[in-house]
Amino acid sequence: MTAQPMPRWGVRFTADAAKTETYVQSLFNDNAANAKRGELFLNEPRAELYYVGADGVARRVGDQDVVPFSQIDFTGLREFADDAAAASATPSVPVGGLYRTSSTLKIRVS
Repeated sequence: MTAQPMPRWGVRFTADAAKTETYVQSLFNDNAANAKRGELFLNEPRAELYYVGADGVARRVGDQDVVPFSQIDFTGLREFADDAAAASATPSVPVGGLYRTSSTLKIRVS
């Protein structure tokens, strides 16, 4: 199993309007350690937030396409009794990850 990098939770700030998602993408392309998932980039003059998605593509927050529930495949979700059981599983369900309890879809919050 490949280890997942730990995200840096935080926000980087710039007063340079030219540092858009193209700039964030160049940071990631130059060295993936420069822009990690879970890190936001605030461009104050443009009032925009950027992030790098799991696919390595920089995006502006709010630009995601909406995916209808009918197009999401839930057949591979594992079943657990509660968040504690999902957390202690191998591999564990990450905080924010989905699992199910019988026919109820749940999101791990702790």
